[in-house]
Amino acid sequence: MIPTEKLGEACFSENLNLFANLKTEPEKYNLYKGLQAMSQTIEVLSLHVHKLEMRLDSMNQKLDEISWKLPPK
Repeated sequence: MIPTEKLGEACFSENLNLFANLKTEPEKYNLYKGLQAMSQTIEVLSLHVHKLEMRLDSMNQKLDEISWKLPPK
């Protein structure tokens, strides 16, 4: 099974190969090529967001640990 992040690119790549011809239907070819590129960009952005969320979670855990170690005011 294709991971969700890669599904869009896979579908548009398949459509590009099956239904689009640069010489006879340049509009359809450009549409699928553009959608394929957009899907790749969304995949990269999703991975970056996931990494940022993991870093934020880690930082929050460290802050919680530090706050427990501080003496009460």
